[in-house]
Amino acid sequence: MNRVLSIFAVLVIFLIGSCKAQQTETGAQESPLTGTGVLERFERELTSVVEKVSPSVVTIFALQETKINPLEEFDIPFHLPFPFSPERRQRRSLGSGVIVKKEGNKAFILTNNHVVKDAKSITVRFDRHTEKKAKLIGGDPKTDIAVVEVDVSDIKDIDKRIAKFGNSDNLKVGQLVIAIGNPYGLERTITVGVISALKRSIGITQYESFIQTDAAINPGNSGGPLINIKGEVIGINTAIVAEGQGLGFAIPINLAKWVMEQIIENGRVIRGWLGVVIQEVTPDIAEAIGVKEGILIAQVVKGSPADKAGIKVGDVIVEVDGKPIDKVRDLQLRIMKTKPGTQVELKVIRDGKEKVLKVKIGELPESGVKADTDTEEGSLGLSLRNPTPEEKRKLGIEGAIVVGVVPGSSAYMSGLRPGDIILRVNNVPIRTKEDFYMAIDRIRETGKRKVLLLVKRGRSNLYLVLSLE
Repeated sequence: MNRVLSIFAVLVIFLIGSCKAQQTETGAQESPLTGTGVLERFERELTSVVEKVSPSVVTIFALQETKINPLEEFDIPFHLPFPFSPERRQRRSLGSGVIVKKEGNKAFILTNNHVVKDAKSITVRFDRHTEKKAKLIGGDPKTDIAVVEVDVSDIKDIDKRIAKFGNSDNLKVGQLVIAIGNPYGLERTITVGVISALKRSIGITQYESFIQTDAAINPGNSGGPLINIKGEVIGINTAIVAEGQGLGFAIPINLAKWVMEQIIENGRVIRGWLGVVIQEVTPDIAEAIGVKEGILIAQVVKGSPADKAGIKVGDVIVEVDGKPIDKVRDLQLRIMKTKPGTQVELKVIRDGKEKVLKVKIGELPESGVKADTDTEEGSLGLSLRNPTPEEKRKLGIEGAIVVGVVPGSSAYMSGLRPGDIILRVNNVPIRTKEDFYMAIDRIRETGKRKVLLLVKRGRSNLYLVLSLE
């Protein structure tokens, strides 16, 4: 119902604007509900866009194989005295894709990494009568983008099927959008909505700046295009919130295009790397350090480009090459897209004074890098740091500050988020991150599996329950 009302509101605004334009041009107002009215013209424009873009959308079938130990289903607590091979099971995943490029007889299709991950074989359906085996060029789990290649030498109209890119950097909340995909195998299903929000982070990939839309997205839509009213692809549909309605998310096409080009050129994504753990400047932190905007350095990886350039814990990055930075995701994406070996200038605030540092960007290792092993509490998925002397003095706090939480981990499920300050564990005061780890170790030794945490978030305290299982 909310989606219908949203689309109806867009149409009403469109009609009112068009009617005013007609009245100005002709001197007489024409009813939008007549046979030649605005509503019919809007409908013709919409169907024209859909007819133009739909041939670009394909169905992707991926045959995936997983190893399953059937004994795990019976929760057998001992090891068998003889070798046992896990059972191999196959499943066929369903998703969507969009044709975005052609070189010679090969077409490249953009889709989601989770659609084709670990696939033994990939089949692309162009229409009811045309299916082709496809080859995975590469996938990037950090953005959930993948590229597959198909031989299209016998598809005569392939040039007309190549989608056009829009510019996702120019999007505005409220713009009308169309999602095209194959939900539940229902090929080329069209849904209409608006852009509900931009630069969303929902914790499913490492690099996130999602377009949020209320255009209906369902299982099977993954990898399909989100288009504007010009018929340009502005996003790749990738996620939904299962418990909600009208909550769909798409990867901005500018990000997806950059990842695609990296994959086609290199077979993988080569990212720039600074080597720091960062967090937003919260109101409390801003009050303590006297800096309202910027990105706070919570940790520096030893031997990293940041370490070599002299960046220190407590520095606040406010500019990169003269451009202001005030969001974590903006800094992440900016550094990610910087070619390794490039020198950039970072303006930082240190002890209330501006300082310009020159950093030679490195290449992010494919396996990733941990800041310091003593800051990772095993399977809890939690990274902590100690408050700086300045924070202790001005805020009057002691505790362990959360700087990283792995999505889906025990820490994440408990409700812990970056910026939280852990004050107590089972009502025992915590002054440092070392206190926290020792408290957790002691509790584990007792066999307990639940821990009560007192956490300071912003100006308020709250209790959270952390599972050690």
